[in-house]
Amino acid sequence: MSNPRRMRGTGVRFTLPYMMRYSALWLLVTVIAIGVFGIVCYLAAADHLDGAARQHVGLVLAVETVLLIVAVGALAVFTTHRLAGPYIALKRAFDEVAQGELDRPLRLRGGDVHLRELEDSFNGMTAVLRKRLGGPGEPGATA
Repeated sequence: MSNPRRMRGTGVRFTLPYMMRYSALWLLVTVIAIGVFGIVCYLAAADHLDGAARQHVGLVLAVETVLLIVAVGALAVFTTHRLAGPYIALKRAFDEVAQGELDRPLRLRGGDVHLRELEDSFNGMTAVLRKRLGGPGEPGATA
C-alpha cells in the first residue's frame, strides 16, 4: 500500500517556485515603502540633530529598516507556502487520478479547514470512480 501522505504538497521547497507569482508585487511595494519611510525619517531628524545624534538615529533607522525587510520576506515565504501548498497537493492528486491511481486519498493540512469540503468531495469522487471501475477492495474487482 502506498503512503497517502506523499500527496501532500507542503514544504517550503515546493512553494519557492510560486513565491514570485504570489507575492513579488506586494513584497516589492512594501520594501520600497519601508525604504522611503526610513530615508524620510532620517532626513527629518537630520535637520534637528548634531553629528553624533544624527549617526545614532541613522543607525537605528537602518537596523529597523533591515529588520522590517526581513520580516516582510518571512511573511512572503509564509503566505506563499499557505497559498501554494493546497494548490500543489491538488495538482498532484489530479495527476495521480489521470494516471489511474485512485487508491490515494487527498490530505490537506489540518489548518486548512476552509478546504475540508474540497478534500471530502475529491475523496468521494475517487471512491465512486474506484467502485465504477471495480478497483481493489471493491465488489467486482478481478484481482
